[in-house]
Amino acid sequence: MKRTLLLCCFFGSFFYARGQSYFGFRDDNYAGIQAVLFNPSAIVDSKYKADVTVASASATVQNDLYGLNFPELLDGSYDLQTDANKHIKSNNRGNFNADILGPSFMLNLAPTHAIALFSRVRSVTNVLDVNGELVNQVNQDIDGSKSFLFTGGSPNAVSNSWAEIGASYATVLLDREDHFIKAGITLKYLMAGTNGYINGNDLSIAFNKNDANPALSQYYSTGTLRTSASYDYENGKNPEFDATSAGVGVDLGFTYEYRTNCHTCIGNRYKLKAAVSITDIGKLNYKNAIENTYNLTGSVTQDDIDSSDDIFEFFNTHYTKTSSRKGVQANLPTALHTNFDWNIDNRFYLNLSTDIGLVDAKKINATAIANSVSFTPRYETRQFSFYLPVTWMEYSGTQVGTGFRAGPIFIGSGSLISNLFSNDAKACNLYVGLKLPIYQNYN
Repeated sequence: MKRTLLLCCFFGSFFYARGQSYFGFRDDNYAGIQAVLFNPSAIVDSKYKADVTVASASATVQNDLYGLNFPELLDGSYDLQTDANKHIKSNNRGNFNADILGPSFMLNLAPTHAIALFSRVRSVTNVLDVNGELVNQVNQDIDGSKSFLFTGGSPNAVSNSWAEIGASYATVLLDREDHFIKAGITLKYLMAGTNGYINGNDLSIAFNKNDANPALSQYYSTGTLRTSASYDYENGKNPEFDATSAGVGVDLGFTYEYRTNCHTCIGNRYKLKAAVSITDIGKLNYKNAIENTYNLTGSVTQDDIDSSDDIFEFFNTHYTKTSSRKGVQANLPTALHTNFDWNIDNRFYLNLSTDIGLVDAKKINATAIANSVSFTPRYETRQFSFYLPVTWMEYSGTQVGTGFRAGPIFIGSGSLISNLFSNDAKACNLYVGLKLPIYQNYN
């Protein structure tokens, strides 16, 4: 186990590591406070007079190395190394996103003004340019592994978690006959959590197996590796939130509606809606983070790996530290979101949305989203909505999911259907939430 853990960390070789959330539900006109996470203009002129979220959570994981059979995985007999489909490349990628919304509320103060306040905890991990064959080799049991040589690797792995308190304001800019425009802004106070990264440059590793005594098998390496952690790992401290570090974030959003459905009624009466937003503009300052750079020229044995308690102790013990500095910045995963919604008739909608990362994920300590495009047919009423999102995700291909909202409860997945019927699933997404909606006096 330590062989896998340490070598995967050593060369940035986790097969999955940020993604999107609330597929289908976030496009619902009754999404309420969850919609503000993607476009702050959504809260004004909404279906709710007020919306209180007790809690909600969403998680997405995807990769392009391992394809899984989820029905077999859930029965407990599935072995990742022997049963999964492997799509080995020299630059495999993956990401992981967890998003928890705590107690939050939105309120329409007047027909043209709305506010929201939310609490949120997020965790994002990105992994790029890892050698899939190396992952495959180090995940094997030492007794069954073979000698190998890999060269030219430059993996990049980043993990970032933080909490935020957000305050949003939205207003109507234009309301004339068929044309309606609204805008919104969110200001966020960011409380730093944990941050860490591993960035390799021109790495090579050779494994020479000792058949007589596998514990004495040798790993020979060259290249440089830059690592950082926001906690004092060199003195044996465990990861913890950094109360002394903080930051500020901003979201901006606009929505245009072409209104031909009803000129006398109130509320969302559009035939076509187009929305655009930029979210997560900002940075976190990790004042106590330590960045070290190591020259990896040298060799270690399997016993050296097995006897190390953690990856940082392993580096400090067996390799030369060439530089060190304190204090790093971690960007937020800035992204551009677009949303096009067509109201086919009173209750049926077709939605096309995109999430485009504006951060270069290959940069050191760069938190970025994976691009996605989602097409969602939707049935929507005041008390109930049903979604069928079909989403192309940059690292994992096309996923098909489903979800619903029933009064105060919403549950869904951006990948449930494809996971159930595919033996080569590369992504998994789930979300659930509970809210206390107060509807407007119209449908």
